[in-house]
Amino acid sequence: MSGNSHDRSAGALSMKMPETPDQDALRLLEQGDPRGFDLAYSRYAPRIFNFLLRLSGSRALAEDLFQHTFLRLAEAGARLRSDSDLRAWLFTVARNAFHSNARSRNVAARANAEISAVQLEASTSPEASLSLLELERALSKLSASDRESLLLFGVEGLSYVEMAAILDLDQVTVRKRVSRARARLAEALDGDAKVMSKSKVSE
Repeated sequence: MSGNSHDRSAGALSMKMPETPDQDALRLLEQGDPRGFDLAYSRYAPRIFNFLLRLSGSRALAEDLFQHTFLRLAEAGARLRSDSDLRAWLFTVARNAFHSNARSRNVAARANAEISAVQLEASTSPEASLSLLELERALSKLSASDRESLLLFGVEGLSYVEMAAILDLDQVTVRKRVSRARARLAEALDGDAKVMSKSKVSE
């Protein structure tokens, strides 16, 4: 009986653990193979750039932070573990770069009208059904904290667990931040709708 139990345990231990989505890229990065960087770039570059673009509201700043993010990958990629969450790591680097820049330039709460009309990915959140221009306009009025919460949750589709790791917060706080951000987005959209309605009446 004990022998069979031991055999089953040994068999379970010898089973190959499931690979993470980016284990191929991480292995190559660890080996110093440039194909690892290429894989990571091809998978996440557009998403990282769009995140930074909406977060910062400035194409020029987004480009600088985007370059910084992938430069960090080139520098530190070999030190990442093969079971690391590469997507979360990249978003964390990008977010930290934005906030570091915001603190140095005092632009954390400021967004300009330079938000690109990039098609939003479908999501289960209510904001997904809104027109692109209405949503972009409303996002630009929110704080950087609210924008990053909505972008990570609604656009990137990250879970509360993944967001907690990126934002260095507990899941309860993350849920509250997303809830507050969505409420503020709704208020901004409602305000825009009222302005549009008055404009049409005056015409």
